[in-house]
Amino acid sequence: MTEPVAADASITDLLRSLVEDANHLVRTEIRLAKAEVRESLTAATNGAVFIAVGAVLLLGAMFTLLGAAVGFLTPLVGVGWAAAIVGGVTLVVGGALVATGGRKLQVTRFAPDRAAASLRRDAQAIKGTD
Repeated sequence: MTEPVAADASITDLLRSLVEDANHLVRTEIRLAKAEVRESLTAATNGAVFIAVGAVLLLGAMFTLLGAAVGFLTPLVGVGWAAAIVGGVTLVVGGALVATGGRKLQVTRFAPDRAAASLRRDAQAIKGTD
């Protein structure tokens, strides 16, 4: 921000100061927006890493449990039907989970809300309305 101008400053000095202040304001708002987006992306990336590691571990456990379920059902309905039943149930549950996760991801916002609110306040201040 520029230093306050003297009371006897010329119109040119006042306009120069206004332009410098406006440029400073815009640069500051851009830095705020970048920081806000970076913060959102970092949080999303950290969450994605935990999800990926957890998914790999769960995948191994799931294969083990599915094999056990097929082994449990085999004496009752035969190996073919046991595999079909376990596979079908797994398909339905997995599809429901993927659909739910997809809907939740659509809700995630990466917009710089604080920067946008700050810009709106600045615009109102420039207009002289509160």
